[in-house]
Amino acid sequence: MSTSMSPAEVDKYLASQRTITLTSLRPDGSPVAHPLWFVKLGENVYVDTRANSLKHRNIVNDPRVCAVVESGESYFELRGVRIESACQPVSDPEEIHRALAALGEKDRALGSGMTETPDWFSKSRDQRRNRGDRVMLRIPMGRVYSWDFSKTRRHYESAES
Repeated sequence: MSTSMSPAEVDKYLASQRTITLTSLRPDGSPVAHPLWFVKLGENVYVDTRANSLKHRNIVNDPRVCAVVESGESYFELRGVRIESACQPVSDPEEIHRALAALGEKDRALGSGMTETPDWFSKSRDQRRNRGDRVMLRIPMGRVYSWDFSKTRRHYESAES
């Protein structure tokens, strides 16, 4: 019995989730995890961050990353996807535009995640985001591992019947 998700299930799951935890490597080799909003577009995952952020500096130094999206509160609800890959800053303006558009579409589908923030924070965030010191990072779907433990429940329930 496998708890792995099919590629179509992985796509559907990633479209339903907002946050990915991207783990990059510091210059001394120690890992550091960064929660980010993301979008999957084609065979890549995209995240947008500050150009001078620790994660971007780490990736420029060493592009190897591990990214995890997971959810579930009880055993039979546990689902997730882990991607091991080499992350790349995106320089093509058209690719950046497509990724930003896809992030916007995902926000519209899931909600922006910003509805409960006070006005002062939203204004400050908008100013920070519009300063032009942003970078789009591409995480190719390199080695992908997935799990959906609800499949375990279905397997054992059908065996009891």
